[in-house]
Amino acid sequence: MCTKASCYASDPMKKRIYYLASLLVAAFLIVVILVYTAPSPNKQANGFSRLYLQTAPVKPYMAIPTHDRILDIAGNDDSTFYFSTTDPAVMFSTSMKTGSHMDTFQIALRQSLKDYMGTYFFAEVNKGAFFVYAYNIPAISKTGHTDSGVFATFPAGGFSQAHVLRDGKHIILRKLDLKEKDQFFVRVTLDGDSMLTGNGLSATHRDGGMSTDGSLNYDKVTGLFTYLYYYSNKYVTFDSTMRLISEGTTIDTFTVSRFNVSTTMASKHVYMNQGPDQMVNGFSCVHNGVMFVQAKLKADNDDDRLFHEHCVIDQYDLQTNTYKGSIYLDIPAKARINQLFVYGDKLLVHCTDSVYAVKILY
Repeated sequence: MCTKASCYASDPMKKRIYYLASLLVAAFLIVVILVYTAPSPNKQANGFSRLYLQTAPVKPYMAIPTHDRILDIAGNDDSTFYFSTTDPAVMFSTSMKTGSHMDTFQIALRQSLKDYMGTYFFAEVNKGAFFVYAYNIPAISKTGHTDSGVFATFPAGGFSQAHVLRDGKHIILRKLDLKEKDQFFVRVTLDGDSMLTGNGLSATHRDGGMSTDGSLNYDKVTGLFTYLYYYSNKYVTFDSTMRLISEGTTIDTFTVSRFNVSTTMASKHVYMNQGPDQMVNGFSCVHNGVMFVQAKLKADNDDDRLFHEHCVIDQYDLQTNTYKGSIYLDIPAKARINQLFVYGDKLLVHCTDSVYAVKILY
């Protein structure tokens, strides 16, 4: 008769289970060790300080639940704000006043386009017209409440960002050039008669534009565009003819892109990041010459608890390219911001669960 220990050891199935369990435990411990020992920008001094414009976190005056339906803040016409939904033909609107009602309405989007684009789109509102950007096709639809409007397709190569100009006729895209394997700013018209590519605004890294990814902002007051990089502290401002106006930097000290592309995937013409993203700046928005930026790096004078519990917004004067100051928002840092939008004294923060409205001071 064998002992309990010898019987256990003699059973091949039990041996394999034991070894597999040991490997899983070892792998888990290795991951934990790597997480806690890996260098983190927010666990060390980053060489810059913030000036806080208000001592306490600013509380939102209202919050609209997304219910997994709100896709983007599409824009505003005066005091009415619009939101695109997961259905490209359905939009919400509201005045963003305390307790304001959310209206639902349909736009006259062609059914064939709606079926074709699926969920690969974003939307924008300009003077009563609704622009639906099908970035993978690539195509743009301009429509209204009742008329089907116009529909335009463009040369192969999707686009990641787009803004319609105040004239409602020209659109600036950040579009993929398949030959150069990178993204560039181009100005197009919906009739397809014109496509102008900006020179000197985009560095070429032939990585699909991933290392130079950022947020493109259009200031309807000044008519200028500002592109803020996610992985370095740089931003550029240019006009509607894509003439460079100025260059600036955010207050952090990371001047070189903190993004690595997987060379293995790039060789297969599929661009992916290698390792975790080291974002310097998050989402941003611009209004009346002031840029609002979601801070991703902790300043040396930041309170550790406040920074890790609340969202931080930095403000910049784009006329002088100077830092104006920062505010804490009484929105959890883990809320995951998807978009910022500002108009007048209202800052809208689109998070996964809610769209928060905050009154701001310039």
